[in-house]
Amino acid sequence: MTDGRHDDRWNTLRVGDRIRFVRMPWDADASGYLFHKYIRRLYEKLIARGRPQRIHHIDEYGSPWIVCRFPRRDGRWEHHWLSVRDDSWV
Repeated sequence: MTDGRHDDRWNTLRVGDRIRFVRMPWDADASGYLFHKYIRRLYEKLIARGRPQRIHHIDEYGSPWIVCRFPRRDGRWEHHWLSVRDDSWV
């Protein structure tokens, strides 16, 4: 296991691959790094969900992205896009 800063496993991901989030990214609590509250909540939801997420697309910079949604209390859906360039998944 690496510390995340040198973990390039995300480079091997392809569209359709399935990953499961198991921890917060290495830099989530790093000193001097801004980790937005809404991104932290998204990771917490994905970790708690425990289900694999499918890689939706690879952008022009080679970053793999997932698309996910969560039901809201009012019956509508909350939609998210997340780039996966860290060590938070297996």
